[in-house]
Amino acid sequence: MVLPLALLTAYLIFSILVGLCGSQRRLGFTGTFLLSLVITPILALVVILITGPSRRVKMERRQRSR
Repeated sequence: MVLPLALLTAYLIFSILVGLCGSQRRLGFTGTFLLSLVITPILALVVILITGPSRRVKMERRQRSR
């Protein structure tokens, strides 16, 4: 019984980490976190790499480069 609880905890922790990685992306933290819960966190990381940064992040980067 301890092993399934440990696996569930690890899955949730990895899903939260993927959500944090996706917080600057178009899906945001919530979308990325929920996506990583539905599919595996590894596949959600692939989705993060495919999607572009959010518009807000793009604008901030443009303003910094000026």
